[in-house]
Amino acid sequence: MYDIKKAIKGGRLQKMAASLLGVDFSTTSTKVVRLKRIKEELVLMGIDLLPAVDFGTEACRIELPRNITANYACLAYTGKSSVVRMVNALLSDEQTELPERKLRELLNVGDDYRVSATLAKKGQGRHDSSFLAAAIPEDDLHFLLSMFPSGPPAPASVEVAGLSFIPAFLNARGKECRGEAVCLIETGESASYFVFINEGVPALVGKFNFGGSTLREKVVQDLGVDDELAGTILTDSSINISTSMNDVMTPFLKQLSISKDFIERHQGCQISKVYVSGGTSLLPHWPSVVEQRLHAEVLPWSPFENIQYDHPDIVPEHLASQATRFAAAVGAAIGGFGES
Repeated sequence: MYDIKKAIKGGRLQKMAASLLGVDFSTTSTKVVRLKRIKEELVLMGIDLLPAVDFGTEACRIELPRNITANYACLAYTGKSSVVRMVNALLSDEQTELPERKLRELLNVGDDYRVSATLAKKGQGRHDSSFLAAAIPEDDLHFLLSMFPSGPPAPASVEVAGLSFIPAFLNARGKECRGEAVCLIETGESASYFVFINEGVPALVGKFNFGGSTLREKVVQDLGVDDELAGTILTDSSINISTSMNDVMTPFLKQLSISKDFIERHQGCQISKVYVSGGTSLLPHWPSVVEQRLHAEVLPWSPFENIQYDHPDIVPEHLASQATRFAAAVGAAIGGFGES
């Protein structure tokens, strides 16, 4: 199983950290989970859904519920200006990292971004090596860290949500997909990420500024309803809105289809499964539209698979049906354990 490390680092974990918070600052809410590692098992110690944080205001100390406490927190966020990409470069036999200047050049960002990359596959001889790379604006990083000015939890890392959900998937379904090539799609309110994984190693990643809000705007336009009613219509399986969804999803799914064909040709594999997560994946028409365009089986998954529960009722009923929304938060914490 490939070990996805943090793509953007804002600190270091102490080696003995056995309990971590995963906090995902998404557009619509803040998802918080507390995980504990007991030998080789992960245990869910707490979960909560908090109001969203407005990055357009002055950063304030985040107030977390008392029942969700840990010394360290691994943070994830969407960030409209964040960048995620696979980059390729020629390395010497001794090299395993890219110089920061070269990484900025490959990501096409300046000094106002924090950049980092993890080696995904080392090239042999004259062949390029591939890196899973990301960049976030320094302003966003400072904003996030400012919400944790002192005392526990201390921020241990900051990363893009479009990468942090990968460890959650590998923990949940990694064994199931061993030796296969699969596509992951994480779609929230304002952004969508896709990841192609071949034999446990990321082969291609991408980001689109497309999400649930885009779909609601299309329904508002096509049916002449307000935003609230459009949201209700999207969640009603008895109303056929496949035409509207197809129209607005075409650019996103076209790019995915091209990427799928590229991976299959260049890596000699077949992608027959697409795993979907994120709040938008809960829409009843979503799986069928994706399946029709990508000609692959679409499967939901939960980030809490292969995670033990501290007690049976730790996940409230109103959150149990929304488990997929916590993929980035769970993945951020799991990634933290990977570095401890």
